[in-house]
Amino acid sequence: LSIYGDRDAGSPSPDWSARMKLLDSETPLVVFSKTYCRYSKKAKDLLELYDLSPKPIIIEVDLRDDGNFIKTVLTRLTGRSTFPNAILRGKSIGGSDEIAMMHKDHRLRQLFEDAGLMVRADL
Repeated sequence: LSIYGDRDAGSPSPDWSARMKLLDSETPLVVFSKTYCRYSKKAKDLLELYDLSPKPIIIEVDLRDDGNFIKTVLTRLTGRSTFPNAILRGKSIGGSDEIAMMHKDHRLRQLFEDAGLMVRADL
């Protein structure tokens, strides 16, 4: 998944606002993650328990050539510079600790359902 389209040397800068709106329409939940990060793994494992539909898009930033650029843009757009960073309907809902706390407090399922996701797991 290219999160902002192809960039050639002669192409203009990506329109991040438009790309985020497109991502939001394609899938309500996007998780920016790093493959080696234990916090990213913890968050992804917890989200997997919910068996969401549509499934979240997981973007492994460390596997991309533009990972540093993505981090810079995410920091500007969300105010968060750490991973994971879960974006629900265009707004950051936090990272591993925040997701775990919402799960523990039984708020995460309702948050997902209010955003239009179907929670197929019986949690």
